[in-house]
Amino acid sequence: MPQDAIPLETYRMLVERSLVGVYVIQDERLVYANEKFAELFGYSRVEMMQFESVIDVLDEADRQRVRESIQRRLSGEVETVEHTVRGIRKNRSTIIMDIRSVRGDYDGRPAIFGTVVDVTVRKQMEETLEAAALLDPLTGLYNRRGFSMLAERQLLVARRKEQSVILLAADVDDLKGINDTHGHAAGDEALVHAATVLRSTYREADILARIGGDEFTVFPLDAAGNSVPALIERLNRNLEKWCARHPRPYKLSMSTGSGMLDARDASKTIADLLAEADQQLYGQKRARHGMRYPGPSISL
Repeated sequence: MPQDAIPLETYRMLVERSLVGVYVIQDERLVYANEKFAELFGYSRVEMMQFESVIDVLDEADRQRVRESIQRRLSGEVETVEHTVRGIRKNRSTIIMDIRSVRGDYDGRPAIFGTVVDVTVRKQMEETLEAAALLDPLTGLYNRRGFSMLAERQLLVARRKEQSVILLAADVDDLKGINDTHGHAAGDEALVHAATVLRSTYREADILARIGGDEFTVFPLDAAGNSVPALIERLNRNLEKWCARHPRPYKLSMSTGSGMLDARDASKTIADLLAEADQQLYGQKRARHGMRYPGPSISL
């Protein structure tokens, strides 16, 4: 035996006691799985080996992709594969796995030899961090980046369906006055309450965002073009109700505006709709307060 060769029993112990799942697949069926592999799915080793196909323990959305990958390796089209797959544990919870495998021979026939690592916690943390990058930390609504990403995607869908699109802009009135008179904590509170009223006014499916200091926007999904007055009236009514139920040393109110894309108009962008909505909004502020407000500044 060469000096650097590992004895068979040592090799067997390394595989059997490995801290990662180790498996061998032939014709989609497990022909070997170590204890860790079975443990990852919440089954005993005996239960794991009884599955007619390893595909049965995968999430429905990943099954066809994995099946095609297995076939490509067994046919010799590819030798190695590294991918992330979602599995279903015995208790029906989801496990996210990093899978790495190579093609080889087992008992004289093509087989797949691989390892599995549970990356569920890491992936969930990554998804949480990614979501946090799209959310406004004060109000919990989408931030400008999150709004831009989702709104652009929805605009493409609307154009494919030849649907009209509505976008609403809403600013908290006199936020500077609230900050100057009652302090910045009160100003932050007003923004949080404005977000609460917006959430209670519009549907969960609608895209709500805080895109600036006192600036909010709403992208109502599948809303008819003639529904703008009703959508704005509903917001004003809910603001009045909120003020009546939650007395504060300031009055919470919002100025609003709207932008619209006709189903036959493919030229407007989300930035165009925001600019259109802001023009209306600032016109309303000037009319309501008899003051000269600067024009809007929109950039996405």
